[in-house]
Formats: sequence, C-alpha cells, structure tokens
Amino acid sequence: MKKQRYRPSEAATILGVAAWTMRRWIREGRVPAARTETGRLYIPAEWVDAQLSDGPGLPGRRCALYVRESSAENKGAMRSQEDGLKAYAHARGYEIVHVVREVASGMNDERPRLHRLVKADDFDVLVVEHTDRLTRFGFRWFEALASFRIEVVNTAEDATHDLMDDLVAIMTSFAARLYGKRRGRAKTQAAIEAFRK
Repeated sequence: MKKQRYRPSEAATILGVAAWTMRRWIREGRVPAARTETGRLYIPAEWVDAQLSDGPGLPGRRCALYVRESSAENKGAMRSQEDGLKAYAHARGYEIVHVVREVASGMNDERPRLHRLVKADDFDVLVVEHTDRLTRFGFRWFEALASFRIEVVNTAEDATHDLMDDLVAIMTSFAARLYGKRRGRAKTQAAIEAFRK
C-alpha cells in the first residue's frame, strides 16, 4: 500500500537532499509539513510525488559548478573540466544556476569567487571534478560545514600526483615568504629539480 505521508528524513532521502536541508525548508515554509498530536512532523506524499514529477528547478535540484585550475595557461583543461561538470549535471537532471571559474592554487584560501559562491543561498548542490578542485586539505570539514551538498564527479584520484602537487604548493608558499615571490619561485624550482635527480 502506498504511503500517505513521509517523515522529513524519508522525504529528504527520496528527493536526494540532506535531512537538515528538509528541516530548514519546513522552517522556512517551503514544505507543507503537518504536526501530529504527539508532535511528530509529516510531509504529504502527494507533495513529495509532485516534486519528483516537476523535474529540474525544484529545491534540491539546483546546482552550482566550481571549476578551478592553478594556472591561466591551462585554458583547455579548464574548458574540459567545465564540459565534464555540465554533462554530469544534465545527466542527474540538475538545473545549473551558477558556473564559477577560478584560477588559483588549491592551497590558496583567498579565492573571492569561491567565497561569493559559498555565501549564495540559491543552490542546493555544489559539483566539483575532484576534491582538490575545492580544497587541498580539509575537504571533509568543508563538506560537514557547508549549507549545501557537495558531489565529486571523479573520486578516482592519483594520490602520488596529488601529493607532489601539495608538496610543491607548500614549498612555493614558504619560499615566497622567506625570499619574496620571484626569488621564492626560483628556489622552489631548484628544489623540484633536485628531487627529480
């Protein structure tokens, strides 16, 4: 027999959103929830069914794409990354409300475009190619504290390559502080060459 109503956590699972997101929508009046005499909240099954049939545009299906490359020279890689994210979003039935492109190091937390995106409240899912496109360290913290769901398209990562990238980024940062940007870059390059020998 078909259910007449769902608990908020059940409705959240069906619609593919986090349980806390569903509770926030109930508080904001965006979801028609009824409270029983015992104080439990329930959501009408008809409303949940209607959201599923409405397709893109409903709460939970609006997404933002974040594309990042370390160097402006990697325009081809950035385009390829963006195309892959768009294909993924379309395949999932998401409505793309933001496409944010940024050229910055994964170690750099001074990324104004990402900061503006994180503060926006008009999307429910952030789609990135790899965890390191968003942040080199602390991805799980970022995920736990974000007000939106994060979906990583490609979870198969080359750990050795990532580790080397992180090491270079750390060395560059410290060398720039010790010797200045230009001289620091030269010192980092010399260290990399020494590693390869």
